[in-house]
Amino acid sequence: MITRGAILFIAVMFTVPSAYPQRVDPSIRPLQQRTAETDREALRLMRNEKLGLGLPGAMRDNNVDMWIHVSRPGDLMEQYFGSPDGYLIFADLGETIERAVFGGSAGTVEDIDVRGSMNLARAFHGYNYNNSDPRQGFSVPDVYDEISDYVAERDPQVIAVNFSDWLPVADGISHAQFLRLENILGPEYSSRIISAEAVITDFLTRRTAREIAAQTEVLALARQRAKQNLAQVIPGVTTVRDIGARIYYSATSKPEDTVDEFPPDVRYFLPNPDYVLQPGDLFVGGSRGGGDFGTYMGFAVDTKIHAYILREGETRVPDFLQEAFDKAIAGQWIMRDHMKVGMTGGESLAAMVKAMEDAGYVYTPFIDNGTEDYEMIQEALSNTDKPGFSIDNHAMGNTGGDVRVEGPSMAAFRVNTHNLRIQENHIFAFEYMVHMNIDERPGYPLAFNISNPQVVTSKGVEFIQPPNEEIFLIH
Repeated sequence: MITRGAILFIAVMFTVPSAYPQRVDPSIRPLQQRTAETDREALRLMRNEKLGLGLPGAMRDNNVDMWIHVSRPGDLMEQYFGSPDGYLIFADLGETIERAVFGGSAGTVEDIDVRGSMNLARAFHGYNYNNSDPRQGFSVPDVYDEISDYVAERDPQVIAVNFSDWLPVADGISHAQFLRLENILGPEYSSRIISAEAVITDFLTRRTAREIAAQTEVLALARQRAKQNLAQVIPGVTTVRDIGARIYYSATSKPEDTVDEFPPDVRYFLPNPDYVLQPGDLFVGGSRGGGDFGTYMGFAVDTKIHAYILREGETRVPDFLQEAFDKAIAGQWIMRDHMKVGMTGGESLAAMVKAMEDAGYVYTPFIDNGTEDYEMIQEALSNTDKPGFSIDNHAMGNTGGDVRVEGPSMAAFRVNTHNLRIQENHIFAFEYMVHMNIDERPGYPLAFNISNPQVVTSKGVEFIQPPNEEIFLIH
């Protein structure tokens, strides 16, 4: 009799399993586990390198002479600045970017060139705000002249400030703080203020080597954890919710039995979290229902791992599913050469669409509404055997908020980033969808979501984790 313990010892196999144990490569020597101290050192290095190497180009390429960052609790730039008080000011002096802080602590920003007085710091914190006692040594608002004098001496023609009507990470300043800044700067310099959207976007997307290393590490760890989670799938017991699964195809659940209650979506055909996984199910999953992958230094995961539960007598994925998957993953190699440093998001998207169409795919640009997009592909593929495709190669970030807009994103529904240029070491999710008709489900195309975060360097797209190449088999 097979015990439950034995059932839990399920092998997750590749599409082409090996009949023999794999020899351990002698060059593989796992590193010792990292510690809080090693992470602190890594984060400090990441922050310092970012300011030293990324900031000058981010300001100069956007014609910004001065960047004033006004912080408050919850600032999405905390990953790089910590929690500064008052104003962080970066001024382009030609040969260097000067760093100044007015109002107290500089957070985690080091090598500060100019610091405001203690009296100014007191004023920022509401200390004796209506002060008129000369023994206190300062009065408000006169004490703010330190800032206005500093700005006037450097005479910036363009001043970027962290406000935005669409980019959360660039919208840290409050309305009251902005009004106070205008009063401090006066009419002439206030008229030179622009949104810091562009400079913050470029600052974030100019990734350092240490950032690439952090992103690579979290992807590797998440991938292994996903495999471990898939190894615990018990057909007939494990639910969609348990494993964070998205069902693409089910041999036992027919559309006529499910679509009325659960309308199909391009991301999953059967969006029922309580559905119990069965033999013959094709799905993407392994994240234990959402947050199991976690993050490392703020870097997240957007990796899709596909799995199939073998039916009795099966030893591999059925041909019709494998053929559709092969069509889907081929897009990685078709599109890879059309994302290059210096291209805008819009230019890259256009080049990828043309390459896919030349390869025989039908472009079906999504509006990012799952059910409506599925209805659209049903109509678009109603009279063709060609596969359809949509692209969402979105930026990946590590500051919270909607990280997908912190840089150029190649998607029809992300037009507000199409003008942004791909920078060296741009981290993005190589994400797109391919869908095709299958005889086993007439009128309901099979949709594969392919996604793996990768990086664009001067050499082109470099893989920092394995691309989608296979379907994992679950017995």
